[in-house]
Amino acid sequence: MNQAISKQLLSRLTHHVRNPFNGIIGFSDLLTNHFDKLSDDDLKNYIQIVHQLSKKALLRSENFSWWLKAYTENITPVMQQVNLVELLNDELSYYQAEIRKQDLEINLKTDDSIYISTDKVMVQNIIRNCLMNIIEFTPQMEVVTIELSSVKEKAKLTFTNVFQGEITEEITTFINQMNLTQVDYDKMPDNGGFWVIQLLCSALHIDRKIKSDKGKFKVEFIFN
Repeated sequence: MNQAISKQLLSRLTHHVRNPFNGIIGFSDLLTNHFDKLSDDDLKNYIQIVHQLSKKALLRSENFSWWLKAYTENITPVMQQVNLVELLNDELSYYQAEIRKQDLEINLKTDDSIYISTDKVMVQNIIRNCLMNIIEFTPQMEVVTIELSSVKEKAKLTFTNVFQGEITEEITTFINQMNLTQVDYDKMPDNGGFWVIQLLCSALHIDRKIKSDKGKFKVEFIFN
């Protein structure tokens, strides 16, 4: 691996990991130093923010560990039978507070149960990164459609949401990179979630496609 690219990626990812911790420290300092002066509503709001930032910090730390593992050793899946419907519902429950705060409406369409042989921890991380990106980049009060179905002995998981902001050159590059089997990680946006989705999909041989049409993003995963 090119050492210059490696150092550049390392710098970008460590910055990405540090950001939530700065917020946690800032709001916990505020709570510590001004607890008696804050109203009940402010206390509840700040505690919720610390809780949500902690989830983000945990996910980004996990992403960083996956990235380091990919460049120091092989990522070897631990295969087991997994109910994808149950796993998806668990992750939606995990991010329920963040979804409510954004006033997002989740249009969920799934079969009753879909079992596949896969690495549960890796798939969980893929779903969490997709949900976190939806929470961060979808405008408030928008509808997010999540579909999980069985198609010809394969499982198909699709996320469709409205993207907040313009479709910039960086986003176009991201779309192009996500649709490649061999990814130039140095061209990916400054979001560790995109890197780890690609890394884990490659390790699990999950086919993926991403499309953008008039501000809407559609990300599709096919579990073989």
